[in-house]
Amino acid sequence: MTYNSQIERLRESLSILTGQCTVVVVDNSTNASSREEIRLVCEHTSVFCLSLGDNFGIAHAQNIGISWARANSAVDILLMDDDSIPSPSLVVDLIKARRASQLPLVVVSARTIDENGKDLSNCGSKDTGGLTSCNELTSSGTLISSKVFDRVGVFNERLFIDCVDFEWGWRAISLGVPLVLCNNASIRHKLGEETRFGLRLPSPIRHYYQYRNVSMMLVRSVAPFSWRLQQLLKLPIKLFLILVIADRRFERLRYAVWGLYDFFRGQTGRFNR
Repeated sequence: MTYNSQIERLRESLSILTGQCTVVVVDNSTNASSREEIRLVCEHTSVFCLSLGDNFGIAHAQNIGISWARANSAVDILLMDDDSIPSPSLVVDLIKARRASQLPLVVVSARTIDENGKDLSNCGSKDTGGLTSCNELTSSGTLISSKVFDRVGVFNERLFIDCVDFEWGWRAISLGVPLVLCNNASIRHKLGEETRFGLRLPSPIRHYYQYRNVSMMLVRSVAPFSWRLQQLLKLPIKLFLILVIADRRFERLRYAVWGLYDFFRGQTGRFNR
């Protein structure tokens, strides 16, 4: 999945992936020059490119890619973001890990490592045969059998972005499909967020989706109780931190309030003001 991508990073990722599997790029870019650059990179690396012509959200892009893969007889589907770099043996490592689990249906994902070597994965290593069971997975670096989509369905496009992968994972678990991290496989991920006093700051508009979608997950999902409790504590704390230390604080606060307002009125999909 691409969105106004850093071209050199995308080129590196595609060059590694093309040696491991068939690759299709679903492009959500809003910038015409970015769309053209991505198309040319795909052309030069013999990768299929499906340009959507605008940003329709990560869930929609993932669903388009999944549909394309299944229409082309894919048995397994690996999801990757444009800011993640796979290892040269990622696909093989994930398939081996899934076989080692000895479960009929399981979703297996690589660990996410940042540029400084820090593990960004959502659960710590609890090595059981090289695998760690978890409640949430980020979609990038995740291998999913087509049979899993038959049971769980695809990603929730009403969310647009934020909580998309978490919601799908909770749905999978509720339907008897466990999630595991492969401790021996990793992807290198570059965070696109600013930091201020150690706090990660997304673009201001992301606060809209965070507050709207997290609120939706609190009342309209099968999220674990522990996650719900954490978010109930985090949401007001984040508002306080935005007011105290963030840049563009009033813009950020306005988006967060819009997110809460749209949650209460049932607005989903892309932000529209």
